[in-house]
Amino acid sequence: MKVGIDISAVVYGTGVSNYTRELVDHLKPIMGDNLVQFGFSLRRPQKNFVPLPPTFMHYLWNKWHIVDVETFAGKIDIYHASDWTQGPSKAKKVTTIHDLSPFLYPAETDPKIVEVHTAKMSWAVKECDAFICVSQNTASDLRRLFNIHPDKIHVIYEAMPTRHKLNKQITKYANYIMTVGARQPRKNIERLKNACKLINQKLIVVGEGGDLGYVSDQDFVNYMANASAFVYPSIYEGFGMPILEAFYHQVPVACSNTSAFPEVAGDAAIYFDPYNEEQMAKAISEAINNKEKLITLGTKQLTKFSWDKCAKETLEVYNSLV
Repeated sequence: MKVGIDISAVVYGTGVSNYTRELVDHLKPIMGDNLVQFGFSLRRPQKNFVPLPPTFMHYLWNKWHIVDVETFAGKIDIYHASDWTQGPSKAKKVTTIHDLSPFLYPAETDPKIVEVHTAKMSWAVKECDAFICVSQNTASDLRRLFNIHPDKIHVIYEAMPTRHKLNKQITKYANYIMTVGARQPRKNIERLKNACKLINQKLIVVGEGGDLGYVSDQDFVNYMANASAFVYPSIYEGFGMPILEAFYHQVPVACSNTSAFPEVAGDAAIYFDPYNEEQMAKAISEAINNKEKLITLGTKQLTKFSWDKCAKETLEVYNSLV
């Protein structure tokens, strides 16, 4: 069985990039030359990449839906599509759904991203033989929004990015709450700011539009590992990777009781209603005051997520189609 996997996403440094890179790195030792990697980018030269821009591939595959994947991957039995495009292929087709925010929160999403995901999903719904979802919550959204038959849906959890397993360094900040976020209202940063004021806690926001903006891997680890607590107030996420990163760096977690968070955090976090600032503030204080207990629970919870397991279960999906 030969599997062609589109690795275009690895060049962007996003959560989907982490997933793609880690999955390939853990499938390769099992599959060897039967795993065929290919991608498209005009960024610095990349092994296995064709120098074509993502916009062109969007038109070629999502819009016109022409030129078989086999043109780039050779003869394959399984085609694992990228998050961005769905090409035509004679092979059995698999795609991974990370979250469905472009469809659930279109007004908060760049119109170009909505357009691309809408076009990609129109083909995926028609042609894909299997959908891998990174959480039960995302699987539920997929069934509800696109009426996908449950037999086609497989929930396979992600794991923590290897690139964030770094030793911490002391930061210039102390006694602060950390979160990750962006400008979208669903990230709920304004309510978190208000909650932190209620309990006189300093807040550091990493990410687009935050105090620090985007930071290096080492700086991310530094800010995470030195925080008094990590708080994830988002109203919707497809998975919630920073929660695992907080567990790894032994930081207590408080997070919303919505979307995929209870699946990821289990009993190792203090939950709150993301619309209730007073409840949020109380949960943050409780997380800080129960640090040792939450660290122990978080370390245990972290063992449920591994890239080896993700790769093995993904391979089982491939095998089920041939």
